[in-house]
Parts: sequence; C-alpha cells; structure tokens
Amino acid sequence: MAGWTSGHKNPGRPKATQVKLLLDGHIKKAAAPALQRRCPAVEVVHIADWQGGMFRTAEDADILNACYKENRIFVTYDQRTIPGLLRRWAAEERPHAGVIFGDQDSVPANDAGAVAAALWRLIEELSETDLTNVVRYLQRRRS
Repeated sequence: MAGWTSGHKNPGRPKATQVKLLLDGHIKKAAAPALQRRCPAVEVVHIADWQGGMFRTAEDADILNACYKENRIFVTYDQRTIPGLLRRWAAEERPHAGVIFGDQDSVPANDAGAVAAALWRLIEELSETDLTNVVRYLQRRRS
C-alpha cells in the first residue's frame, strides 16, 4: 500500500502523503508497533508518546485540532465525549482529520493484536481515501 493521498485543499494543513494515526490512551501502546509490523507505511503513535506526551491529559478539542494540523487520524474508544464534539464541529463547519472509533464489543482496546489487525483492514479498505471529516468504526474480523 502506498498510503492515502488527500485531494482536500486547506491552507495551513499539509497534504497527506501517508497514513498517520494517533492512538488514544484507551488503546494499549503495543498496538502501535503491532500495526507498524503489519503495515510499515503507516505512521502510528500512541498519545502517551506523541509530542512528548503533552496531550495525554489534553481536552478532546485540543487533540483533534493538533491532529488536524498534522493530518493525523484520531483512533479512540471514547464514545462518551468525542461524538458530541464532532456534532458541534460539524454544525460549525469546523474540520477534523478523521476519527476511527473502536468499542469493546467489536475490538477490545486491550488486545493490541486485534486493534492492529482491525486498523490494518480498515486502512486497506480505505486506501487512497481522504478521511477529512469522516468517522469510521473498527470491526472485528468476519469469519
């Protein structure tokens, strides 16, 4: 996979040349290297390591703003506060770089291998897609 490219034009925001993901604190840190092994073209970082860890306790809006500036898709299991924020931003026509939600019923956050596999499948499915303002969900592997 060569990576996702973005046709979305927005001054002050770099054009995507590869998939970049930020894993939220709910997700086991081991999911990042597990995904890198499956898909070396993906730049994935856990929030505890991103920007020196300064976003570990940041407000959701600050995280999404920083992700947007880096064209980094936010991967989170926070379905309590993030959806409301995304609805407000949509009403304000405020963009985000994309959000991928997981949930314990489909892909447990503490199973790094399952999270990496689900992300890899989603990346393969969405190859070459601009995820600006798009919300997707991780899915368990179908048998």
